[in-house]
Amino acid sequence: MADASAYSIRRLGTVRRSGVTSPVTGSLHAVIKFDSPEAEHCVYNELVAVRLAQTLHAPLADGVLTVAGAGHAFASLELGAPGLPLPDLPESQHGRAAELYPEAVAGLVAFDVWIGNPDRANNFKASLVTPHVPVFRGFDHSHALLCVESTTAKSLQRLKAGDLIAEVHPFFGRVRLEHLARWVERIKALPDDYIAECCEFGRPIGAVTVKTQKALVQALIQRRNKLGVIIQIHMGTVRATR
Repeated sequence: MADASAYSIRRLGTVRRSGVTSPVTGSLHAVIKFDSPEAEHCVYNELVAVRLAQTLHAPLADGVLTVAGAGHAFASLELGAPGLPLPDLPESQHGRAAELYPEAVAGLVAFDVWIGNPDRANNFKASLVTPHVPVFRGFDHSHALLCVESTTAKSLQRLKAGDLIAEVHPFFGRVRLEHLARWVERIKALPDDYIAECCEFGRPIGAVTVKTQKALVQALIQRRNKLGVIIQIHMGTVRATR
């Protein structure tokens, strides 16, 4: 899957004197996200989603764990480059995005179903006017994983139960079956220990305990094993095209 995603520089600072590459200090634009009553495990969800996506090479914008005050926060890096505007795409252009990025769209659909993301909506960026600079990336996963339901226990149970969860998606009815099947197989081939390494941190992240992190690993392993069946059962909703 070809990709030229870049992230927006906020400021360039001074040149460092050491190093043959003449590096400079600087900062990037980012959206900082925190845990909240509406998304109790937002930071953990965002961090795990990015780590899983990086492991799979799924099309998600990068982000990092950071610290704000006395607690953790998640910094979602803003996509952008000089001369490359990336406004939100209206629904009328979702079909065009699917035509230009069929592989990435399939990756996003398969990934969203796996992590139980019910809130993709317009949370993705795509360039439709620069074919020589392909950019397609999803962002915002605060309501997936441990925030699928009102409690952590209910969220884990629903993930394991094999519900579709992502009942609405901008690319349902636009995703190609052949590409979707390949992404399902890629996710199903992900080793258990890779999933564990993406979900476990050896310490609490916000209110997410080490025990809960291990429980999510088991839920995602079970859901990975059922992924093809989940999509097949709900093909009337996914509506993959040939």
